[in-house]
Amino acid sequence: MKTVALVNPAAGRGRAARKWPVLAASLGAGKAPAATWWTEGPRHAERLAAKARREGAQRLIVVGGDGTLLEAINGLWWEPSGALPSVGIVPVGTGCDYARNFSLGATLQDKLAAALAEPTVAVDVGLCRLIGPDGRPRARVFLNVLGFGFDAAVIGRVQRRPLKIRGRMAYLIASLREISQARCFSVAGTIDAEPVDTRALIVAAGLGTSFGAGMRITPAGNPTAGRFQVVWGENLSRLELLRLLPKIYAGGHLGHPKVRSRCACRVALAAQPAAGVEAEGELIGTTPVGLEIHPRRLRIACGGLVAPARAAATDGV
Repeated sequence: MKTVALVNPAAGRGRAARKWPVLAASLGAGKAPAATWWTEGPRHAERLAAKARREGAQRLIVVGGDGTLLEAINGLWWEPSGALPSVGIVPVGTGCDYARNFSLGATLQDKLAAALAEPTVAVDVGLCRLIGPDGRPRARVFLNVLGFGFDAAVIGRVQRRPLKIRGRMAYLIASLREISQARCFSVAGTIDAEPVDTRALIVAAGLGTSFGAGMRITPAGNPTAGRFQVVWGENLSRLELLRLLPKIYAGGHLGHPKVRSRCACRVALAAQPAAGVEAEGELIGTTPVGLEIHPRRLRIACGGLVAPARAAATDGV
């Protein structure tokens, strides 16, 4: 099997750059990927992944975080030449939320072994149409969670004012700081043709279960179920949001009377004023958004899906 490793040296604040050479060497002669390609900046992973597909790679191993995976999947998806390779994940980024959905092993050596092994699971791909940062319509694919409103504002804060800490605590601190500026948006559209007209602080659509380094915003998300779980907080006050934050880590927010949830294959929503949109912890544009599911279009190398309780407990790195 022709295997290419795509490594983001900046992932995990340099952790990928430090760990990958040691990991690759630990495999022994003849067992490492045929090539290691290092990313050099924003969207470079996208271009390298497209190149891997054009050149006939059968397995692409993504060494980095959710943002690196997002770029790689888009590079593979939109490249018209060659067969779509399967994907292995070595999660060494900040959040690594998508990896929480799969059985990859306990150590980085275990995760690399799973990324190289034959067993794969066919997973769903979400397609999003929205307004890009340049003001033009764009389309992006994602694998885990897409959201708009409060969570995108938190991501923006994290990117503008990075903290020395990383992972769950960094996201939680940014969330607490952003609450003072949180606002509801007027949200209207359809979820599987059913009309929606409400005011919401946050709207999230999940194929996986979590974002923000383990916040289980869509706890019924399942990468193989063929649908999104769509969750939104309806007319939540800032105080109510503050009280809900700790519960999201266990998925307990769904018991709140102002939190709504539906499962759907198609979503079309607009927000007034326009809201920022994030996918896999990366800002990708603004509303309106149109989402559709592409069932089981990609294969992920892993030992299988994890049970919800295990997904809540694992740190993914």
